[in-house]
Amino acid sequence: MLRAFLVMMFVLCALCGLYLLTFAPEFFMPARDNLASGRQFGPLAARVLGAALMIIATLAAIFLRHQYAEIRRHPSQMVQIIYFALILLAIGLINLSLNLAELIPTPPV
Repeated sequence: MLRAFLVMMFVLCALCGLYLLTFAPEFFMPARDNLASGRQFGPLAARVLGAALMIIATLAAIFLRHQYAEIRRHPSQMVQIIYFALILLAIGLINLSLNLAELIPTPPV
């Protein structure tokens, strides 16, 4: 069950990240605490968020490769450093995309 969930999340992150990177659609994301407002993502913010999702998909691929290899071994120290740097980069890009998105009231339907 967990393996299927991991693969599903990997595919969703890769597909959504690729879509946001290539098409850069404008979209509205409502706030969790106040549904009367939210963030309007422009093309730049959408591309930055897509890049973050692609990095998360890369992290999932690294994890799945090491976790389900024929001979199970711990990744080297260099792979762990790269993994950590990619995590920090993904968090930074998500933060940047949220800062680039404009805070606006919820548009009428």
